[in-house]
Amino acid sequence: MEIYTPTNLRKNLYDLLKKVADTDTKMEVTIKQPEGPNKGVVLISKERYDQLEELDFLQRTGTLDVVMHRMENERPGDFNEEDAY
Repeated sequence: MEIYTPTNLRKNLYDLLKKVADTDTKMEVTIKQPEGPNKGVVLISKERYDQLEELDFLQRTGTLDVVMHRMENERPGDFNEEDAY
């Protein structure tokens, strides 16, 4: 993951945002603190954010556990292309 300071991010803001959006690159922006460890934020693409939100929803609702259980216990004939869509 690429790491930037707010100053470096500001200098190249458009290009860095475009890079994150186009290439799914993750970037960290560190925020220096007077004491203790530095804080920061992570920039991710909207597409990746949406994927994480969906995964979080599936996990919170228990749906992910059901799907994983079904996948682990799949038998021939359980799933077919005709019924998938």
